[in-house]
Amino acid sequence: MNYIMRSYISILLFLLLLGFSGSAQDSTTDDHYKQIEEKYRHIRDSLSLLHPLIPAVSSVVLHYQQLEIIFYNSLITADKIRNNQGELTDLGLRVSYFYSTLQFTYGVSKNSRFNVGLDVNAIAGRIDEDEGSSPLKVFDTQVTGRSQYARAVTSFGPRIRWRPFKGDYRFTIQSSISFPTGIPYEKEQVLGPNRIYFLAQALYNQPLSKRMFLFTQLSLQYGGQKSINPSILITPLAAYLSFLIPKKTILFALFNYVPIFTQDKNWSYSRYTFQIGGGVQYQISKKFLVNGYYTNDIKGKNYQGFNNYNLSIRYASR
Repeated sequence: MNYIMRSYISILLFLLLLGFSGSAQDSTTDDHYKQIEEKYRHIRDSLSLLHPLIPAVSSVVLHYQQLEIIFYNSLITADKIRNNQGELTDLGLRVSYFYSTLQFTYGVSKNSRFNVGLDVNAIAGRIDEDEGSSPLKVFDTQVTGRSQYARAVTSFGPRIRWRPFKGDYRFTIQSSISFPTGIPYEKEQVLGPNRIYFLAQALYNQPLSKRMFLFTQLSLQYGGQKSINPSILITPLAAYLSFLIPKKTILFALFNYVPIFTQDKNWSYSRYTFQIGGGVQYQISKKFLVNGYYTNDIKGKNYQGFNNYNLSIRYASR
């Protein structure tokens, strides 16, 4: 009988120990998923303020009845983020986005000073649980675990390009407004919120010599409040130092400072990033040119440390 009692007690203690072990494992698992969920929440909060600008734009005001078509593409990816002190920390995830803009512009004024246009914007986005995954997986719709993926045509809208001073071909103003297509809530969690954006840009091209010139771009982009997402104001300042290799190639270095302001009760300077990079533009023919460049976010606050790969093709009728 004593042997049976000892055996029974041993089995009972083993079961209790197993139960405590299972509880501890469940607790560890819960803590793990809470950490992952917190990272996803942080990413979603960042996305609510993220509407990256592709710095390269066309500053050429078209002639009367001339048509320009530009197809912009930008792949950005990050597995790190800079905190409030500007320190680079691991996300524990990989965030990748592929932005595409199809831009149509048409010359409507006989004095070649005013153009109208239309922009169509699309995004593919992936929040990958594996921080070591390839950025090219942004083109892979298959996900496992807690990874997320979405793609959509996100917005469209009219645009104008204007040369305000008759005798000055160096200064151009461009402005647009983009309207959301109304993507579902599930896609908003990856691609960012549906909201209207207003964009105004001042573009200036200053020749420095026969082969070297400085192109500067000051932008103001405003996104209205959307649900719990605050209003946002982005004021990027970009500069291109370019060198012409006759007759078809331009090499350039790029500097881009992007301050971001948000409005809760008051406007605050909440985050920024500073990018540097370089690229090349090649004139394929009289009607076609291609532009490619790379930038890296080297400094910032509350902003992901993105690597940016950009490629665009431009067609202009004669």
